[in-house]
Amino acid sequence: MVGAIRSGKTVVALATFIKFILNSPHSTFAIAGRGINALERNVVKPLLLMLNNQGITYEYSKYNQQIVLTNLHKTIHLFGIDNEASEARIKGFTCGGTLIDEVTVLPESGVQMLLSRNSLDGAKIFMTCNPTNPHSYVYTDFVSNQELIRDGEVVVYNFYLEDNKTLSKETIHTLKSIYPVDSPFYKRNILNEWVTGHGMIFDMFTDDNILHEYDLNDYHVLGVGSDYGTQNMTCYSLVGIKQFEDHKEYHVLDERYFDASREGYQQTDTQRAHDVYKLQEDYHLNMSNTFYVSHDAGNFKAELEHNESIRMTIETFTPNTLDCIMKLSQLIGDNTLKIHETCTETIKQVQSYEWNPRSAQRGLDEPLKENDHLIDSMRAPIMNDFNKKEILAGVIHF
Repeated sequence: MVGAIRSGKTVVALATFIKFILNSPHSTFAIAGRGINALERNVVKPLLLMLNNQGITYEYSKYNQQIVLTNLHKTIHLFGIDNEASEARIKGFTCGGTLIDEVTVLPESGVQMLLSRNSLDGAKIFMTCNPTNPHSYVYTDFVSNQELIRDGEVVVYNFYLEDNKTLSKETIHTLKSIYPVDSPFYKRNILNEWVTGHGMIFDMFTDDNILHEYDLNDYHVLGVGSDYGTQNMTCYSLVGIKQFEDHKEYHVLDERYFDASREGYQQTDTQRAHDVYKLQEDYHLNMSNTFYVSHDAGNFKAELEHNESIRMTIETFTPNTLDCIMKLSQLIGDNTLKIHETCTETIKQVQSYEWNPRSAQRGLDEPLKENDHLIDSMRAPIMNDFNKKEILAGVIHF
């Protein structure tokens, strides 16, 4: 089941999966997604609501990662396929049907392992996704595989915003205005098209996204993001979040960086902590302000936590690169993300950020990892706040 965001594909997939379980002679089934927390939020909660409405009793255990349908004597096992290692949990498992949520964001090896475990007679696999790169194996092997479709081994259902009758015209208009019209995210998430990300990523960035003056007192939150480098650039971005009556704006107010390749030597973590201290003192930051450390900078985080001069709260930020790009594109297009004119290196990197054409040919959406450190640095405070607002067997059904 392939479609635009908010088009109702997950609800239809769940209803279809429940009906399949009720009519299946088997007792073991599976639901898989990116991770258990995401699965609980996006799939399990609406599923339990449907079970309640149908009078099906159940016992749900997040710890055991399963839903037992007590009056049917059937069990649905939950699998979070976060990475390639996740497939180890699937080995030895056999079931009579599986629902895979957002299949395009999952590692191919884990998905293939799941498909192979649906080996009981009459087993079916149900998948949901938004369109992504047309070179993705999901598109080439299933969605556009005319031979499998002709033979009835794959059935593809396409969903559009207008298919969701619970959405008002105003809501549909709002959803369509989220992404710049020419962006791949608009074509995928709104128009339900499989398109390649190519060229400049933030081509919607204009002079309107450049901030010329500000007053620190206008910001209800100030946070600092960082990107950690040993042989290249370590950088820090001061981000202010400004609350308006009906929206927020995110302003990159200052940039600090040390480029080891340019300076000819590497900093120690103690020296980096001193740079953080200077930034903290310049803006009178304290424990009410958060400093976000890169997920791969464990030693640096320990240095900051043990440094008594650092008063800011220290947190680790683990990015989802494509999700960050999509949401930053939305903010830039809405003109709610602005960068101060003195942050010249950040502006330069935003204006030159490109999709990796070689990755696109492999079906992957990845940016070129060149001159992107300040983009990586500024995203943590923005994404942390932005995300608070959101809370091979049988027939394969999309």
